[in-house]
Amino acid sequence: MKKLLKWYCIILMSLAIVCFPHLCISADKKLISSLPPELKDGAAAAIMNAVAGKLDARLEIIYAPFRRRLAMMEAGDIDFLAGLLKSPLREKYIHYIHPPYKSRSDTVFLVPRGRTALIRRYEDLHHLTIGTIVGSKYFPKFDDDTSLNIEVCPYAELNLKKLMAGRINAAAFPESAGLDLIDRMGLKEYVEAADYRFSKQKNVYIGISKKSWLMNSIQQVEDLVRSMIENGELKRVILDYYTSRGLPVPVF
Repeated sequence: MKKLLKWYCIILMSLAIVCFPHLCISADKKLISSLPPELKDGAAAAIMNAVAGKLDARLEIIYAPFRRRLAMMEAGDIDFLAGLLKSPLREKYIHYIHPPYKSRSDTVFLVPRGRTALIRRYEDLHHLTIGTIVGSKYFPKFDDDTSLNIEVCPYAELNLKKLMAGRINAAAFPESAGLDLIDRMGLKEYVEAADYRFSKQKNVYIGISKKSWLMNSIQQVEDLVRSMIENGELKRVILDYYTSRGLPVPVF
């Protein structure tokens, strides 16, 4: 992607950034963010719009797989990304804003409604066919278990279609992503999370590309986003998103 002029910011994340008074940004500044193709109107989009509104900027969202979004962050083609876990490799090209806006992200196994007892403990997975998404990581015990019967799909939507057709018994998802997709596909009356879930503290951050012009005013940007996290504003955005749609609120 061609490098934009200084009056244009590219934001890619589950979160976007917008006009911040101390940055002296034009009010008509366009911000470009990114989401997975299957989550066009999920909670991440609500978060991005909240941050964009705080900065008084125009937000445009593009859709790309996660690996592509990371590559765009590394190249400086996008400025901002949310929903990030820390890793030594990513820290080479991403500046993480503290504190994390989430401190937990559960892995759940979606099953047909009324069959939550199908998976009550980890060992129950060995008797089932489980759908996953290519390139995704869930939790080490599951990811490294070669005795499981796993069917890998290129797209999350396809996994839920296979679940509804009875071609798989369960589909593994990060909880928030799974709930968003259930809602978008109109399946909340037909699909729910099994009793067993993998729970672990997992800090989730907003990050800025180290090649972004935002790094020139990183303290002001951090102050803005940090205030939204610490005063509960982003938490309220997440709660409102799920409750307004009649969905369970994921742990965060």
